[in-house]
Amino acid sequence: MLFWLELNQEKDYGQIPVIASNGQVKFFIQGNLDNPNHTLYLNDINNKEVGRLFSDGAGLIASFTIDVVNHSLVGVKKLNTPSTNIFYLTQLNYVVTGSIKHGTYTFRSGIKKVANVKTMMGDKGVVLTCEINKPEDVPFILLTSILFTQWHVTPLKLPTFPPINQKFEINPN
Repeated sequence: MLFWLELNQEKDYGQIPVIASNGQVKFFIQGNLDNPNHTLYLNDINNKEVGRLFSDGAGLIASFTIDVVNHSLVGVKKLNTPSTNIFYLTQLNYVVTGSIKHGTYTFRSGIKKVANVKTMMGDKGVVLTCEINKPEDVPFILLTSILFTQWHVTPLKLPTFPPINQKFEINPN
């Protein structure tokens, strides 16, 4: 299954559509991407939550948790060593190989490829393509890929969804 997301500043809807290979919107990513401490939400086209990604605040090492409906919590751990920079998805036992900084990486279970992700520059911004082998992995790969892209691309300024502290005022003068 192939999914793509266009990360740009053009539209101000507070969400990013996730488009399948048939050209149809399958999911929406919502949340505020200007700070990794905020929560990202993955909703289906009926606006039902599929999953969310949030910082678990587990110390100095970057650590995030993915909470998908009807699945146990999955951690996204960054394991830094002097020679490597490895990412690991707990519970799923997936290791991320390749170059996250250069935007081309693979999720692996042992030596078996689970998903490929590529980040490219499009006409209107960054385009993220995710080729995912198993349907049950879709929310995990999409949310993790958005997180990785956020670390290495200028963060998007999405409005708070729904708007908070919005004041309406009528001034006849």
